[in-house]
Amino acid sequence: MGAAEVRFVREVLFLSQRALAKSMNVAPFTVSRWESGASSPTGLQEEVLRALYNKAVELKKANDDDGAKIVGGLVALGIGALIFYLLKDGA
Repeated sequence: MGAAEVRFVREVLFLSQRALAKSMNVAPFTVSRWESGASSPTGLQEEVLRALYNKAVELKKANDDDGAKIVGGLVALGIGALIFYLLKDGA
């Protein structure tokens, strides 16, 4: 996952670096480094961001700002809430 994809996720889902960092259990500086290309997410963080990226692309194509705000809000609340929402939504 590259810097542009991380920034895209954050911007489409209306998240600050701080909110994304908190939900990913990393320091805001880490998100800043991901977005600048100085480092990249790995492991579970990369998998979560990849899933968020796919959802962000879907919402962007549908021009669904309300859906993006809901998903972004769930991310800010915590990844558990988002996983529940996505599983419920996909069922």
